Amino acid sequence: MADMTRLKALAFDYYGTIADKNALATEIDAQFPGHGAAFTKLWFAQTQRYCFQLGQMEHHIPWNELTIAAFDFACAETGLDVSDALRDQWIEADTRLPVYAEAPEALERLAVRFDLYVLSMATPWMIEKSQENAGIKQHFAGLISAEPSKVYKPGRAAYDLGRAEIGVELEELGFVSGNSFDVIGASNYGYPTIWVRRYGQALDAFGIEPDLVVGDLNAMADALGA
Repeated sequence: MADMTRLKALAFDYYGTIADKNALATEIDAQFPGHGAAFTKLWFAQTQRYCFQLGQMEHHIPWNELTIAAFDFACAETGLDVSDALRDQWIEADTRLPVYAEAPEALERLAVRFDLYVLSMATPWMIEKSQENAGIKQHFAGLISAEPSKVYKPGRAAYDLGRAEIGVELEELGFVSGNSFDVIGASNYGYPTIWVRRYGQALDAFGIEPDLVVGDLNAMADALGA
């Protein structure tokens, strides 16, 4: 179990941790009633799967192409006929998705005590635009994307970027994610890890566990004394 009192900085995954990816279901339902939740879940899950698959193959495609490939797979699986224009609109939604309700307050609290960073696979400009739209950009000391390095989580090279660029000792850098695969990948790398388990989802049963499990970001700030 990591000593959380040693933490100086926190690196956050973004989508599914701070930004609510599931909120896109409402937009999809407006076009395809009753399909939003299932389609969003499948699209997100397939995006993760492609990260794993491409990492194992040691074959990289840009994040935007990966996202489109996962979208096309979800359409084929669900039988939805979605125009390219509508697809692009839903991909662009990553810049305007709402953050979780407690995120602005929690990040403000955490930023008083820790240096906050984003460590994500997504395209940097989309995250920056999302932060600006949500009014939370000022809480972050930096944004680290794996995209320029052509690596994907949960590969060790993706987590190495955080340690290398933030410049503190590994035991001083906490990694925060709402995604099971991500928090397990970071734990395997050696980060002190915090899992934001919003939906009671199961943890991947690999014998690797996060150091702290919380229900939301305010609960995390409480646990860390922020």
